[in-house]
Amino acid sequence: MDKILVVDRVCKEYPGRVAVSEASFAVAKGSIHGFLGPNGAGKSTTMKMIAGILPTSAGEIKLFGQTVSPENRELKNQLGLLPENAPLYPDMKVETYLQYVAKLHGVSKAKDQVNKVMEELHLTEVRARLIGNLSKGFKQRVGLAQAIVYDAPFLILDEPTNGLDPQTVFELRDFIKKLSIDKTILFSSHVLSEVEQLCNDITIIHKGKIRASGNLQDIHRKFRQGLVIKIGLGLGEKLPDLGSFGKFEVTHHSSLSMEEQFILNFESESDIRSDLGRFILDRGLKLMTLHVESPELEDIFLHMTETKK
Repeated sequence: MDKILVVDRVCKEYPGRVAVSEASFAVAKGSIHGFLGPNGAGKSTTMKMIAGILPTSAGEIKLFGQTVSPENRELKNQLGLLPENAPLYPDMKVETYLQYVAKLHGVSKAKDQVNKVMEELHLTEVRARLIGNLSKGFKQRVGLAQAIVYDAPFLILDEPTNGLDPQTVFELRDFIKKLSIDKTILFSSHVLSEVEQLCNDITIIHKGKIRASGNLQDIHRKFRQGLVIKIGLGLGEKLPDLGSFGKFEVTHHSSLSMEEQFILNFESESDIRSDLGRFILDRGLKLMTLHVESPELEDIFLHMTETKK
């Protein structure tokens, strides 16, 4: 796939402190790319450099083949930004503010475009209200609206669902999925389950350095060592001798209401599920569950950021 964004050995230094060091990753066209990192990891700084708000100290960022910098105004209409703290004017009305943003970016039919975006984000009912009087959920919708009202093909969304109620989270998450049909999105979230639902690719940054970047499934595969299989047997049944399948360790066993559940970590990565299932059934045991376990993104994240649960 074409690379919309290329971050190449980017650094950001402040007096006495390095915020980002030799960061390199790429975002593919048409993807939702998760950008993850604990607080203070350099995530927001990197996003601001990508958006052309902060200059880099070293390295280069290219968006649509052009070098990103605060001076490159040509890219401003190609990029929509929702920072962690949305740039809202509390004393302006919702519709007035969105028309103002649209006109700043040269949208020819600003009124029509604003109406379209307000309908998509369910803002029509509050169009005449002051932004400062809105709930947090509606403010976040307005923040997202200002990022997309000029139809930029590349979006940076920093924690777009942070602190919102479950219904609003669900609606915004669904809307972001729809946006990805014809846009490329760099998406940041602390909710790792949300990242797994939305993102094709991820980049993990910690202490200013990129720890992992690439396809989410490939990262899952690289992180997992050997083959991890979950087996469920009939209640009260025990695992038979599985020594013929190679060296393994039982890392978990629990008695549930309907089955005895075991998690086995085999040293070999060979997929033995078919032979293993047949072996268990041939011994007269009830096979209730048999599938490969992938590591949770949380496990990968904590490992990459050297953090313990």
